[in-house]
Amino acid sequence: MKLALDAPTQRGTWTMRVTNDGDIPVRLVADARLLVLEVTPRGAAKPVKCELPADMRPGDDMDRPLVLPPGRSYVEHFEPRLYCFGPHLAGALAQGSIVVGRLGWTGGNKTRPPFEVASIAGVEPEVAPLKEISSPPIGLPDEPSVMLEPPTPPRPDDPDPATLTLRGPASIDAEAPNGIGITLTLHNGGKRAVIVRFRPETLRFEVTGPQGAEDCRWPLAPVAAMHELFTTIAPGRNADLAVLLDAYCSGHTVDHPGLLMVRPEVDTRRASGADIGLRTFDGRVLASSPVVVRLHRGSSPPHLQHPHLEPLPDAPPAVSGPASSSSAAPPPPAPSPTPR
Repeated sequence: MKLALDAPTQRGTWTMRVTNDGDIPVRLVADARLLVLEVTPRGAAKPVKCELPADMRPGDDMDRPLVLPPGRSYVEHFEPRLYCFGPHLAGALAQGSIVVGRLGWTGGNKTRPPFEVASIAGVEPEVAPLKEISSPPIGLPDEPSVMLEPPTPPRPDDPDPATLTLRGPASIDAEAPNGIGITLTLHNGGKRAVIVRFRPETLRFEVTGPQGAEDCRWPLAPVAAMHELFTTIAPGRNADLAVLLDAYCSGHTVDHPGLLMVRPEVDTRRASGADIGLRTFDGRVLASSPVVVRLHRGSSPPHLQHPHLEPLPDAPPAVSGPASSSSAAPPPPAPSPTPR
């Protein structure tokens, strides 16, 4: 059995391919949720281990069995940031890092199930069962630098404009949609105090996940201006606000587990204090970087997924196999993995 990884980008969709290079059909657990990525950053002496949390991995080898004939392959696409997640592991996926994939179960009794590869009852000769299979090492490529938007030039009638920046946590590991709590920090980098309506109704979130993108907004329009609704942020100081993402997203963004990219924004253009005589910040502040959310389970009930063989080169297109942990192979997008 051969396992191979294809990583065309540091962050984005990778491909796992398992090929039966023997002469006997075997039973394979076709499930990228069982992957463990051993990543050795450039210059590091030892690799770091990246894997899904226990509640996102299958507990046995009965979930996605597949008969893999000789010479045939199983292909699945997955999002590596689901595995190398959090402040200590996300940085491992960098240019020059070396990655080895291991598919299956490590540790435990080597002679007892679950097995990643096993023989099929009645097929001779029997093959020795394997707890895991490993891939050859691959190197991660370089990526072009992200072009930042130029700052908005100051208005002629406002030589000292407000300088506000918005940031959220780098990552959130959420077991369920109602556990995605985001604390946002609005920073005043200018030389004068700024009065701003920094409240739940002036926030919005652009969320991209396994089910596509959604513009998540507060369900009600801002009420009329009142002094107590506004916050004054002194120069060099911050204001913090904690909200729950599911109060804003009413679509299908969090139906399934996987990786969510959440870009927060403050929009006060419809929440001015001019009506009550306040000189307020009336504009938009977009977070410079998204919040990366690993969602363990979605709001929809788990559903059964059936793996499929990779089509032969001269065969007509077949239904795409199940997506792994976060992203499906386009087109069309397939649902994210369903933890048990």
